[in-house]
Amino acid sequence: MENKKTILLYNITPEELKELIISDLRLEIEKLIIKAAKPQNYTVQEVAKLLRLSELTIYSYIRRGMLSATKIGRKYIIAAQDLDKAHAEVKSLKYKR
Repeated sequence: MENKKTILLYNITPEELKELIISDLRLEIEKLIIKAAKPQNYTVQEVAKLLRLSELTIYSYIRRGMLSATKIGRKYIIAAQDLDKAHAEVKSLKYKR
């Protein structure tokens, strides 16, 4: 069974509809460009929440070299690319030894 949606438009011209769609698309594209331009970094706590692991496990992965991290002061910062790379290399970080 197909999931169909019906939208009824009253008192709107095709040109007005076109302008509404274009303006919404511009806003969404601008949001995506801004998001893509920012390099995203995570803390150990954020990575632990994302992977549903303990913080001690994340620290262990960093020590063993399974997860690249930069130490700034007393905190570790993990780049989104490094997290994606580690996740791609190991299907489940939990079970790599």
